[in-house]
Amino acid sequence: MESICPPSAAKGPALLVLFLIFSLITMAQISPLDFGLREAQDGISRYNALYSAHVEAVAHGLEVSYEGIDTLEITLPPDFQSIPLPPRTDFGGLVLHVTNNERHGALFAMHNPTQTVDISKQTVDCGDYKSHPELASGDKLLILNDQNPWTERIGYGYKVYRQDLIWIHDGQGMNTPIAPWNSETTLISASFATVDTCMKVFRGLTLLRTAESQFKTYCLQASAQYNLLIEDVHVTTPRSRMIADGVFGIANSAKVAFRNVTVNGTYSGYGRTRNYGYAFSLNNLWGTTFEQVVADGNWGVFGTNNLSDTKLTDCDINRFDIHCYGRDALLTKCTLRQRQTQFSSMYGTVTFDSCRFIDCIPVRIRSSYNAYTPFDIEVRNCTFELTPRYHSLVNVMLLDTADNVREELRAKCWPNLRVTNLRVVVPALVRNLHLYHPTGTLSELRKPVGYISEVSVDGLEVVRPNGKPAKVQVQLSSREFSTVNKLTVEIKP
Repeated sequence: MESICPPSAAKGPALLVLFLIFSLITMAQISPLDFGLREAQDGISRYNALYSAHVEAVAHGLEVSYEGIDTLEITLPPDFQSIPLPPRTDFGGLVLHVTNNERHGALFAMHNPTQTVDISKQTVDCGDYKSHPELASGDKLLILNDQNPWTERIGYGYKVYRQDLIWIHDGQGMNTPIAPWNSETTLISASFATVDTCMKVFRGLTLLRTAESQFKTYCLQASAQYNLLIEDVHVTTPRSRMIADGVFGIANSAKVAFRNVTVNGTYSGYGRTRNYGYAFSLNNLWGTTFEQVVADGNWGVFGTNNLSDTKLTDCDINRFDIHCYGRDALLTKCTLRQRQTQFSSMYGTVTFDSCRFIDCIPVRIRSSYNAYTPFDIEVRNCTFELTPRYHSLVNVMLLDTADNVREELRAKCWPNLRVTNLRVVVPALVRNLHLYHPTGTLSELRKPVGYISEVSVDGLEVVRPNGKPAKVQVQLSSREFSTVNKLTVEIKP
C-alpha cells in the first residue's frame, strides 16, 4: 500500500477527520479542460492547456485530473518549458502523441531545490550529522561531490567525478557512501535538499514520440526526490538517427521505483559511427528499484553512474550497467538479452537470482575507466544460453595503462565468483564455458591481480537447446592469469 500523505485536516472525531481527508483528496483537483483544452484547435494550444493546468496545480498544492481525456496530440512551441509536476500525477491511461521540432528537452519535470553545506570527510564516514543545524532534524538528502577526479575515461577524453547520496533522518545517516570519503585525495563539496517521505507518483501515461520530430522529447526529468514511484508508463520511439537519449533522467534521489514500465526504442542512432542513448539515464541514486520493466533500445537501455543498492525484479532488458562507481546490485527473475551487464569501480555484491541470459555477457568489467575495484559476484538458479560469441560468465576487459593516480583505485582487482545451480544451454558449435574471459595483452595478464581468492561452482546442468542432456568443458579462464592472493577454485557438477 502506498504511503501517501494527504492534506492536513482539522482536529476532531476520527470519522470526521477521515471524511475531511477523503473530501480534500477527491476535490483538490483541476483539469486541463479548465484551461482551454476542449476548445484547442492545434497541438501547441493543447500543450499550453496542459502546461497551464500543471503550473496552477503546483502553485496551489492541487492534483491534475485527466478524467475524460483519452488521447491527445500535442506540439511543443518554440519557447516550451518542461511541464511541472505536483507530488501526484495520475494520467489515467492518457495516450500522448508528442511532436518536437524546436529543441531537446523533457516534457515533464520534478525538481527539488538544494543548498550548499559544509561537511567534513570524517563526518561523512561516521554518519552522524547532528552537529550541523541544517541536517539535525527532519529528512534530508545529502549530495556529495568529489572535486578531485575519481578517474579518467581513457579513449573518451573526459575525467570522471564520483558522487554519493546519503539520506539523513533527524541528523543520522540512514545509509553509507559507496566507498570511504576520508582519504587524502578526496576534495569534498556538498549540498542538501529537504524532503518528505510521502510517496510521489507519476503514473498512467503512454508517450508516443512522433516520427516527424526533429528533436528529442524526454519523458521525465527529476532531481532531489525521495520516494518517487514511476508506474504504468510506456514510451515508444520510432527509428531515428538522433542519439544521446535519456527517456527517464533521474539524479540525486533516493527510493525511486519504476514499476510496469516499457520502453520500445530509444534515440540511440542507426547508421552513425557513435551510437549511444538510454532509456534510463540515472546518476547518484540510492535504493532504486525496477519491477516488471521491459525495455529495448539500439544502444542498450541503461546508462548510469554512482548507484548504490539497486534492485531489478521480473525485468526483460537488453542491458544493465553501472558505468562507474556503484555498490550492491540485485537482479531477480530478470531476462537479459544480446548485450551485457557492465560495471567498473564497483563495490559490494552483484547478485543474479533466477535470471536468464540470452546471447549476453552476464558480467563485463569495463576497462576504459581503469578502475578495477573489489566486489563479489553471485549467480544463483540462473540459465545461461551460450552462443559462439558469448560463452563466458565474467569478461574482464584489460587495458595496458599505468596505475590509477587515486590510491583507492591503484590495485587491479578481479571479483570473486560464486555460482549455485546454473543451467547451461549449449548449442552444438560451443564446446567451452569459461568462468572468466580476460581480454588484453600477454604482458597485462602476467601482472598478478588483487582481491580475487574464491571461485566456486556448485550444481551445473548442461542441455542442448532442445532440452536434451549435453556436455561442456568448464574452464576457470580462457587465458591464464595470476593472483596476489591464494586462489581457491571448486567446481562441482
